[in-house]
Amino acid sequence: MTTLNDHLSTVTFVKSYQVWVELADRDDARVRQAVVDAVGLSYGSYEGVAFESAPGTQFFRPKSGSHMGDTPDTVPMPARVLTFTLPDDPTILAKAIEAIRYAHSYEEPVIILREILASRANYETGRDNPNRWWNRGFEV
Repeated sequence: MTTLNDHLSTVTFVKSYQVWVELADRDDARVRQAVVDAVGLSYGSYEGVAFESAPGTQFFRPKSGSHMGDTPDTVPMPARVLTFTLPDDPTILAKAIEAIRYAHSYEEPVIILREILASRANYETGRDNPNRWWNRGFEV
């Protein structure tokens, strides 16, 4: 049986994890740096690779058992989403999750984990592709 990778020449796909974390503004740089320090956030030949969304609003209402206790009102909190991929390695994943839990200010941070396929470029092909930034005179 052939796979997608059997039909590709410029890229392959590898089993990976995608991590999604909701962050208050006070947490975004600290949590991202904690994960970089813990696992590097490599993506191909790059490291520190992550995406952070524009600000949005997260909503929650603490219940009995939380640090705030049972409260009657829903709280709106300015928040962003940090997302990144990790290799299919439970040890690396565990280090990243523990780094998030340590650096995050929330008692119950929203962390969503997905098993995915992530692209990895073939660096031997496409160097002369006219669409690449270096062939178009762009700076990074």
